[in-house]
Amino acid sequence: MLLKRVLPFAVALAAAGTTAQASEAIEQAMSQAIPDAEIDSIHSTPLDGIKEVRYGTEIFYVSEDGRYVMQGSLIDLQTRENLTEQAKGGARAELFEAIDDSELVVYEPNGETRAVLNIFTDPNCPYCRDIHADLPEYLEAGVKVRYLMFPVLGRDSPEIMNRTWCADDRQAAMDRSKEGDKLSDLDGNCATPQDEHMQLGQSLGVRGTPALFTENGEMLAGYVEPEEVLSRVLGD
Repeated sequence: MLLKRVLPFAVALAAAGTTAQASEAIEQAMSQAIPDAEIDSIHSTPLDGIKEVRYGTEIFYVSEDGRYVMQGSLIDLQTRENLTEQAKGGARAELFEAIDDSELVVYEPNGETRAVLNIFTDPNCPYCRDIHADLPEYLEAGVKVRYLMFPVLGRDSPEIMNRTWCADDRQAAMDRSKEGDKLSDLDGNCATPQDEHMQLGQSLGVRGTPALFTENGEMLAGYVEPEEVLSRVLGD
């Protein structure tokens, strides 16, 4: 009876030791390959002897001895799931979760919040205005919308964004900017997270606006009809 209790524990200890050794070998090898970056996480994969190594939203697959490294999509052909994209989505989701609402322009539903949608926007972007016009539909469905800055479509876009974020009522300023108002009566000389938002967007592969990100980190580029967006974020 004692042996039956001890054996599973011994096996678990051996597995933990092997995992720790693999992680150490991978960390040492990758620190030499990419000396200026730190590993965010190391996880197992369905492939024996291969670990998933994450730097931000970049995913590598590394042999446990640290000798071989691969980059690309790992796809489960039985389920048709892109495991790499799932891992990247999780990493993107963590980045958005770390951003406090106070750094954003936020619209919340009156009732229960069923999902969250993060949107990189630009005041001079026509499709961003279309997305904003759909806002009541999102709020009615229980979707909280969080706007981030990504001013790339006009020379005055960065200033309009700053004026929006510096306004006493950010929502009102955002609503006005989406109607083409340059907000010239507002002061944009306050500290804003514009640089941080731009860097985040670029690191996530945002090249234009609007760029929508669901709670699980899935990216939807350009204007997308509300029905499709809601089906993605609510799973209905």
